[in-house]
Amino acid sequence: MRSPNRNAIRLSVIALALAALARQPDAAAGPPVPAASASASPASSRALTPPLESANTCVTCHAGLADPKLRAPTTEYSSSVHRDDRIGCVGCHKGDPRDPTAGAHRAAGFLPHPSHAEIAGVCGGCHSDAGFMRHINARLPVGQQALFNLSLHGKLSGAGDTMAPTCSVCHGRHEILPAASPKAPVNRLNVAKLCAGCHADPKHMAPYQIRTDQFAKWERSVHGEAFKKGNPLAPTCTGCHGAHSATPPEASSVARACGRCHEEELALFEQSPHSKGFKKRGLAPCVACHSNHDVAPASSLHVGLTPDATCTKCHSNDEKPLKAADELAGLLRGARDRAAAARAAVARAGDEGLHISGAPFALDQVATAELKLRPVVHTLDPKRMAVAVAAVEQAAAAAEKLVTDAEQGRRIERRGYYAALALAFLLFSTLSLKAWQLEGRRRLGSP
Repeated sequence: MRSPNRNAIRLSVIALALAALARQPDAAAGPPVPAASASASPASSRALTPPLESANTCVTCHAGLADPKLRAPTTEYSSSVHRDDRIGCVGCHKGDPRDPTAGAHRAAGFLPHPSHAEIAGVCGGCHSDAGFMRHINARLPVGQQALFNLSLHGKLSGAGDTMAPTCSVCHGRHEILPAASPKAPVNRLNVAKLCAGCHADPKHMAPYQIRTDQFAKWERSVHGEAFKKGNPLAPTCTGCHGAHSATPPEASSVARACGRCHEEELALFEQSPHSKGFKKRGLAPCVACHSNHDVAPASSLHVGLTPDATCTKCHSNDEKPLKAADELAGLLRGARDRAAAARAAVARAGDEGLHISGAPFALDQVATAELKLRPVVHTLDPKRMAVAVAAVEQAAAAAEKLVTDAEQGRRIERRGYYAALALAFLLFSTLSLKAWQLEGRRRLGSP
């Protein structure tokens, strides 16, 4: 009869052997996929794969290759956002990350060189997978590929146009940096120059018959100047055209792009006679007066009847519109002069050494009232403009009153000073006379 201890030992040995066999990887089957994620997308499966099973041997191998083209990606990859054990090289190229030899290339789905048309799909395999992106960076949106496919860039690229940009053209291939990095081409500080790389190149844009002066115009515009000064609200290319959904706006939609920032101006414009007329003629509302890339400061858009006025470009012989333009121009000039007079009064008082504690706030009120004039211009309604001008005049009057009160107070102070000085002089004279009299008496009474 066999002893129970010997049977227990044999069962233990068999269990250990089965466990060892279970831990051996099956090269033909590829990386093991957890049962819970068997039906998930490849990106989701990678997110759930244990780090030890997705060790990146691609970099180790390619770093020692003699061919610079095959070795360079390892250096570029070292600072990439994709340098993550849940992504790695196989995130884009597939293959077997556990095989340290060229056998890794024989795995099903290996993609050594994605074609231009395939790149968006490769990137979208992860970036359109909400489950995977939740593990990597939950702050990133997951709809970029869908937006790109709808864009002009995406349509051209999908149709086989290799000159049209795809993901890697803007973001890079192996050296992909986060958009928040100042060194990233797609960072807000650099994206205009990135777009200009194609759109300012006459040779590149010749097949599309698109002008190449947009970047130069934008740099000279009020938007470009504000951007150079560090204004975080100043729009660059993607601010108006979008990033992944980049498409030239049509006449009917350009105002919506402008209205994202200039909401009040758009709302008032839609109440004006121009709104209906522009829609009827198919004109782009904002561009007709402000232009598109070379947007000029509002102060230089002369409203009125002068030769360089914007109004006269269309209404050279229209009596009613010209009358309204002339009236609007007069109201604007009056408000401008009134505000300038208030600022000059405060400046003059400062030059004279007069301190006015409420002056900065009062001038801010003047500036605020002036800013409200610009949206009201879009109504083309002199009555509404008169109300806005009255607000400027009221704010200017309040600032000038502070100066007047301060000057009146100083005059009162000076009168008091002179009165006190005269009284002091009179007292001094009286005391001096008295002392002289006492000195004279003392001399007369002396032996």
